[in-house]
Amino acid sequence: MEETKKKQHSLLKITGYIAVVLITFISLLIFFSVRWCLKTWQHLSVDELIYTMTAPIKGTGNGMINEYMLKALLPSIILTLLTIVFLYIAKRIRKVKPAICLVLAACVALGGYKGVYKFYKTLEIGDYIYNQLHPSSFIEDNYADPHKTEVSFTKKRNLIYIFLESMEMTYTDEKSGGAFKQNIIPELTKVAQENEDFSGNESKLNGGVSLTGATWTMGAMFGQSSGLPLRPTAGTSSLDTQNTFFPSIRSLGDILKDEGYNQSLLIGSDATFGGRRLYYKDHGNYNIEDYSYAKQQGWIPQDYNVFWGYEDHKLFNFARSEITKMSKKSQPFNMTMLTVDTHFEDGYKCKYCDNQFGDQYADAMHCSSRHVAAFVKWAQKQSWYKDTTIVISGDHPTMASHFCDDVPSSYQRKVYSVYINAAVKPKQNSYRLYSTFDHFPTTLAAMGATIKGDRLALGTNLFSDKKTLLEKYGINYVQKELKRRSPLLQKLEKVEVTAQTQKRNANVPYASFSVTNDDNKLYAYVSTIENIALNDIDHLEMEISSDEKGSNKSSIKMTHKEKRRYDASIDYTSLKGKTKTVYVKVYVVSKDNKKYDSGTQKINI
Repeated sequence: MEETKKKQHSLLKITGYIAVVLITFISLLIFFSVRWCLKTWQHLSVDELIYTMTAPIKGTGNGMINEYMLKALLPSIILTLLTIVFLYIAKRIRKVKPAICLVLAACVALGGYKGVYKFYKTLEIGDYIYNQLHPSSFIEDNYADPHKTEVSFTKKRNLIYIFLESMEMTYTDEKSGGAFKQNIIPELTKVAQENEDFSGNESKLNGGVSLTGATWTMGAMFGQSSGLPLRPTAGTSSLDTQNTFFPSIRSLGDILKDEGYNQSLLIGSDATFGGRRLYYKDHGNYNIEDYSYAKQQGWIPQDYNVFWGYEDHKLFNFARSEITKMSKKSQPFNMTMLTVDTHFEDGYKCKYCDNQFGDQYADAMHCSSRHVAAFVKWAQKQSWYKDTTIVISGDHPTMASHFCDDVPSSYQRKVYSVYINAAVKPKQNSYRLYSTFDHFPTTLAAMGATIKGDRLALGTNLFSDKKTLLEKYGINYVQKELKRRSPLLQKLEKVEVTAQTQKRNANVPYASFSVTNDDNKLYAYVSTIENIALNDIDHLEMEISSDEKGSNKSSIKMTHKEKRRYDASIDYTSLKGKTKTVYVKVYVVSKDNKKYDSGTQKINI
């Protein structure tokens, strides 16, 4: 009996020690994680946090992961190990009672609790919960549905849209409208002064305000091309499954795709990160030319990696080559680009960067300014430039915790924005107050498109004389309303169960494919095949027809490239004059001769 009690007592002590260690580690990890998170992202929002938790993290920069491990995980492990050593010594000398250990663990847990509370207060989680419980009809009341708004082109100009990572008008000098004593981006300042930034007759440069739902890279790319905030609802987002991305919206990419544009997304990082690949494939069927693509094409060595992928000077060189190829095709083109060297926390200094400012982030910004200005000068010398509009916009204000410490809180920070070689002039020559949502219709107008009512989604065509939402309501009111739950936004986010989604969920074989249109030929590319083993695949077929009933049908066996990748092309010259659209199908054919339909894509010819 006595022996049993001793064993029970010993087991209880061991359990207590394990509990102390676990409580200590979890509490320390929470404390250091919160500390690192709030120091790194001083303006982190709940929306961004929810999005980051639901969107794919593949492609995250190694520097970011390493810094978290160094500043949060490592100190938590070290202090936990020290706790284990302390408990071991305490047990050996038997002068420290287990109860004291539990008190110490409780103190550490209190530190973790304080970290959680600070996180709660800093992110204004209480306000977030209130806003979710008190919905607003603001978006619905001011939403110009792109599905129902007539957008017409008389001439289809090319588009080059450049997202500049963390680039603000703030970095110019005070004389030019910035908040710095020394102009960090003089070349970009000159580009804005010589082109359209909607500053009217004023000498100070203008830019777009980043509103709720557009203050991080994917939110910014989504907002500028769809005119909507990216505010996925916790628990309902489809981004973690990579099925679809706001399936009910109509974006810039959708409109240009319907007009027959050849579209590409060129970025020096992994497009999967943050859902960028999914969004641009879902809305515009862009050719994704990212870090992985660059390695596949032999642009960079297979083991090449700096910062988030490869440097911006390479990005602009690749852009020159790719745009030259696109310009030789019969279709108008849209080249969308995203820089990365100016990503926080300190940016990346390439071999072309100087040491003019004595701050790595400032020097990276200055280097970016020179790269972009040089690219614009190159574009202006090309034969296709006369029919091309260039839009350059910062994606969002910088998240670098130190860089704008001296900027007064009263100063309205705006992202860098400029329209080059636009097809139209502004109807009113005044300094406009606008948000990055206004880039959506303004970009189309700059390309020469006519937009009935001059509004799309929450955006206003800045070349028109119609007021923007910020001019109509003021920044504070718009921000307040955008933070509240929007039933319309939830509806637009809602996942529609498509035939392909049903196949995926039912474990039926299907191929993920994209289609491009070039020189009277339709090219189908299969990127992957799911729900069937490679050994069970006999072949894949590409089929085109002039309507959904299968009229004028023709098909071809697709060529197997590698693993689960196939491609094929079909000439549609015989269908010209009979139809303006064709329907493309891809079938997976198994070795037992079963044929699986992977869905249909409708293509304009």
